[in-house]
Amino acid sequence: MLVRGRTDRSRGQSLVELALVAPVLLLILLVAVDFGRIYLGYVNLQQMARVAGGFASEHASAWDTPNDAAVLADYQDLVANDAAAINCELPKDGTGNVRVPDPAFPAGFDIGDPIQISIPCNFQVLTPIISWVLGDSVPVSAGTTYPVKEGAVAEVPGGGGPIIVSPVADFVGIPTSGFGQTDASGYGELDVVFTDLSQNGPTSWQWSFGNGSGTAFTQGPHTVSYECDRLPGETCTFTVRLTVGSAGGFVTETKTDYVTVTVPPATGPVAEFTANRTSGVAPLSVTFTFDDRRSGSVTYSSYEWDFDADGTYDDTGLSTTHSYTTPGTYSVSLRVTEAGTGATNVQTKTGYIVVSPRRCTVPDFANRRKNDAQGVWAGAGFTTNVQFAPGNGNYVIQTQTILGGTIDPQPDGCDSTITVGP
Repeated sequence: MLVRGRTDRSRGQSLVELALVAPVLLLILLVAVDFGRIYLGYVNLQQMARVAGGFASEHASAWDTPNDAAVLADYQDLVANDAAAINCELPKDGTGNVRVPDPAFPAGFDIGDPIQISIPCNFQVLTPIISWVLGDSVPVSAGTTYPVKEGAVAEVPGGGGPIIVSPVADFVGIPTSGFGQTDASGYGELDVVFTDLSQNGPTSWQWSFGNGSGTAFTQGPHTVSYECDRLPGETCTFTVRLTVGSAGGFVTETKTDYVTVTVPPATGPVAEFTANRTSGVAPLSVTFTFDDRRSGSVTYSSYEWDFDADGTYDDTGLSTTHSYTTPGTYSVSLRVTEAGTGATNVQTKTGYIVVSPRRCTVPDFANRRKNDAQGVWAGAGFTTNVQFAPGNGNYVIQTQTILGGTIDPQPDGCDSTITVGP
């Protein structure tokens, strides 16, 4: 009995100790989480400062006299969008609007002059004990220095070192529901897949999709949803921005009003459709398919397709296929009619199909035999016949009139004529 009594007392004492220690452990955990959040925020803030510095280095003249108000506004938007993604509260001006300090140019605006970037930020605190000591938020700031690069050109450094080339920013939005590359448009809710097409080997990406979803820092592709909270028939437009960076600097591509979302009619037919592809090389075969946004609640009696939006309907049916043989950008229309009521709805997707000319690269014929030349030429996509300079028998080719690796400059892209010889 004595042993059992001591055991019960020990167990009770352990529970009391646990009850005393548990809140302390929980508080320590919350403090660790809070400081971890702040540290992670600081790391992201440093990245924000670098992106801002890259932008300023490529647009330094915008801060010179007279200022370029549009570029300065883009700078403010760039930093504000980044800050929203990491829950960073930026300073505000006297009217309550977010106002990030402009870059400083202490030495001027010439190539190589330093640019000083400073971004202050407040991060909210979760743990009560920290908020009692430090307040509801913790101020954090990040800064960096960049050289002015605007107007610089790529060159080979002395001694034959590497060429440093600024990246070229570009992207294309291809909606999952089939909307086009040039203008991503359609009835909401609209999902758009953004694919990076940047050149010159960028190593960092910053996307701003214009719909309040925050910023993405990976190459992608990224699928983004767009909605329009307006009346039926009205539209909303969204501007998309991509900033890419590398050792050569930062470049921003902005596509204003790139995504257009229309509120569908409240009732009746809806002319929505998809395409199995929206771009490619001529001849381009595209299959269009009606997309029933009414989920069977509306019965349709006809589907009329206009493949180039010239006002003439070219085909009918739930699905249709058309071949685009001439390079260019084509708008496509669909008109649907509801059975019984005769009500119609038309949708035109502007710049929906982009057809590129064929592009053939001239092969290198060096050390190939004469009898193999036509097969090599045709295998590269060319449609013309190889011409041969005089020579003995099935000679080894040593000369050609178009340098290997050249992109065919002809309008068709694959119909140049070449002569090879010994």
